[in-house]
Amino acid sequence: MILPVEIIENILRKCDGKTLLSARKVDEEWKHIVDYLTQKTRIWEWCCKEEIPKNQLIEYLQSYQDEAGDKWLHIYINWYSWESIDQVMCDIVLSPVEVPRISCIAVSGNYIAVGSQDGRLRIFSNDWKMLYAARILAVKINSLTFMDSGNGESLDFCLVVSYNKGLDIFCFDGISKNQLVIQDVKSHSIYKNYICYEKVGGRMTIAKLTNTDGRRQLTEVWFSRIYSPSSLSCMKMWEGVCTFLVNNEVKIIEYESAEITPMDIMKKKTRIKFNFPLVDSQNTQILRNDVIISLCKNDDDVKSDFIEFFILGKNDKYSKKMFNTWEIFRCYITCIYLYGNTLILGVDVGTVYIYHVSCWKNLDIREYSHKLIIGKHPIICIDVKETPTERKFYVSSKFNIHEISGFLPNIY
Repeated sequence: MILPVEIIENILRKCDGKTLLSARKVDEEWKHIVDYLTQKTRIWEWCCKEEIPKNQLIEYLQSYQDEAGDKWLHIYINWYSWESIDQVMCDIVLSPVEVPRISCIAVSGNYIAVGSQDGRLRIFSNDWKMLYAARILAVKINSLTFMDSGNGESLDFCLVVSYNKGLDIFCFDGISKNQLVIQDVKSHSIYKNYICYEKVGGRMTIAKLTNTDGRRQLTEVWFSRIYSPSSLSCMKMWEGVCTFLVNNEVKIIEYESAEITPMDIMKKKTRIKFNFPLVDSQNTQILRNDVIISLCKNDDDVKSDFIEFFILGKNDKYSKKMFNTWEIFRCYITCIYLYGNTLILGVDVGTVYIYHVSCWKNLDIREYSHKLIIGKHPIICIDVKETPTERKFYVSSKFNIHEISGFLPNIY
């Protein structure tokens, strides 16, 4: 080595993460220098916060499984791998469990939750060992979402179980359980320990899950009502802001604001123009707080489905783009999932299409990076987990759950 180690260290301190990863692969001596900086400084945390877009980093920190070790280094490597998505190696593994009539899945930390059409809830560990099984209600479970359990640590997890016209917030510590039931719920959204739900009749509520002396309870933060003929198409909670699509108007409420009162009025963000009427609210969703996706059908031609993207900008500005999904896929989109810099579309013939989203305005769904054949049945649900060595997507049909692990070879 020509230069003294101290000078190389000072140079590497000013480098970006991609340069540091390249330096680690020069030889063992360079790898030792970078690893020394990793242990003695917060260099990978700095790289993550400077190079990874904030919206993406928020998701990675939430989904990262192992808090021990070099968390920031592993998050950066996973992000960098999927930035180079064309080089990502995807390994598909069929889960070893057989769950009949799957309706939804959710993944968080050490747990995998699977809901069924008969109302059964099953909780598995990472290696698919059964931890808990019960029937919440004898009706289909529509969705499962892990929720931050609050300030206490006595309960291992809180899981929001959604069924027709109801929610069950289910907390379990391996021995005892604690349940909060909310009736007459039409739709909901969750972020950390906040939940926004719409009841029959148009009343919307944002509540915070708190822990007082080991007892979980919901505390109302804000409420409002949507009157006919207006209707709520979808909502999304994200980093202190809840975004609503009411007919064709986008409105927001800042629910974590210290000045918020229960009677605050939603702020109008913009009004958007759809090419097709919003007939089915299940086909419209808000991704994070800046993109709205709508799936629509041309009634004149049953084989002409369309997908519309609305990219929300500052003030009342937005841009949009539309694609004919039948012309691209020759099948129908059944599942849309966004995680970090990766967009995944699942279709009704059991295939998923994976995209790298560097800029929504440049997205073209005709140019997918990976096409993976998962099975023969429609994809109904996708969730993800960050680990120190890979980003793992859980892709489910009604009959099977597959794990898709994505990584760059020889990244370390």
